[in-house]
Amino acid sequence: MTALTGIGLYSPRQAAELTGIESRTLRRWLLRDNDTHEPLWHPEPEAKGAPDALSFRDLLEVKAVWALKQQGVSLQTIRRALDNLKSHYQVDYPLTNPHLATDGKNVFFSTIAESGEEWISDLAKRQKVFAEVMSPAILKSISFDERQNPVTWQPDPTDPLIQIDPRRGFGKPYVLPSYLSTYTLSRAYEAENENAETVARFFDVTEDEVIRAANFEKRIAAGAHLH
Repeated sequence: MTALTGIGLYSPRQAAELTGIESRTLRRWLLRDNDTHEPLWHPEPEAKGAPDALSFRDLLEVKAVWALKQQGVSLQTIRRALDNLKSHYQVDYPLTNPHLATDGKNVFFSTIAESGEEWISDLAKRQKVFAEVMSPAILKSISFDERQNPVTWQPDPTDPLIQIDPRRGFGKPYVLPSYLSTYTLSRAYEAENENAETVARFFDVTEDEVIRAANFEKRIAAGAHLH
């Protein structure tokens, strides 16, 4: 288990809740076993003995893939672009690397041109897509260290006090300033018939933290695309 600490650890169901992407889609893209195509990439936990799980970095990258798909980019083109970007820049997660949000454009455009996809033939549309996807809103919600590695993520753009840090609690969401699990507070809130005062007193946190945690858990349980 030591090898898995610090990277975040999410089952397909947990990953689906946090990303808003169906678990079967996540499995098809990253965890497929018997198919004619390899996964888009091998999730980080796989090499550490957890073959049916995603890491914090996997969650962020797959959100960018989803954004590209929503813009009409085929999975085949995304696959080739990822391979080109990884080869050219020697990074494992190029779509959520802040440097590649600009530097990766030419490599990505080259891949798209080779694919012959008509949707991207217009240069203005290319620029628009990469303004929205290669520099997506998700990047603004990520805090990076000096080496440009993501260290925390705000999964809900409406609430910056809900955060995820892969080094805390295997990457499960928590609420600031207490750093208590949103799941724990939400379950207690339900058990106490939504009496935030009782829960706050028991955990020695504010009522606001309890309500924020509960609201966040409701949103992800409903399958909301938060970004």
